[in-house]
Amino acid sequence: ETFDQALAGKKVGLVRADSGFYTEELLSYLEEKQHNYIMAVRMYPNVKSAVWGLDNWISLSPGIELNSMIFSHENGKPRRYIVVKKQVDIRPDSTGKQLFDELPGYRYSCYVTNLDLPLDQIWNIYNTWADCENRIKELKDDFGLDSFCLQDFWATEASFRFIMVAYNLMSLFRHFALNHHNRATLRTLKSYCFALGAWTVSHANKTVLKISLTAKKRPWMKGIFSQINNLSPPFNYSNA
Repeated sequence: ETFDQALAGKKVGLVRADSGFYTEELLSYLEEKQHNYIMAVRMYPNVKSAVWGLDNWISLSPGIELNSMIFSHENGKPRRYIVVKKQVDIRPDSTGKQLFDELPGYRYSCYVTNLDLPLDQIWNIYNTWADCENRIKELKDDFGLDSFCLQDFWATEASFRFIMVAYNLMSLFRHFALNHHNRATLRTLKSYCFALGAWTVSHANKTVLKISLTAKKRPWMKGIFSQINNLSPPFNYSNA
């Protein structure tokens, strides 16, 4: 549904997914559709066994080593796997799982990809997807995404989609009026832009909006209006 409806007619440059999507069915689907992907791997026993047999690790920085292997998941085709090993005493906040009792001081992460890029680039590209979690947190905290459940499934689905429309409108406002993507959350925008004392008056046969603002804040607000005045739909917006 995501590819066929939400992304219909759009070019998908990369699919990043966590280990919950690690199935042979989905990997085959992405390859059939010729999508580039980087996906976190569930550490099944056969994956752990393959990781245990790796040698010639490449040191990326203190406490981080990289490796790669060709591995087949559930009788699937051989694919490229990237393995990241982190030394806990040097990097105590590192993510990953402790796989081996014989090596208690290390955590491991593993990714499967069809990209032909250096190991460190694969890992860095995947790590940039963590910002998605911030967007999910904002949807929950500021837009109430997890605080409603209607009796009818389709009513809940409709409410969910309207929340996404509201979020996208705020994203367009941040991008075009404030000239940045994600730094201001809805909570911040409420206090700075929307929850302001205002009234309308008639002046020279025109309706004028009066906004209660401190003198220091007025130039900033005028800048927002000047940005909006120079825009008209359709808006060409890239989330790349």
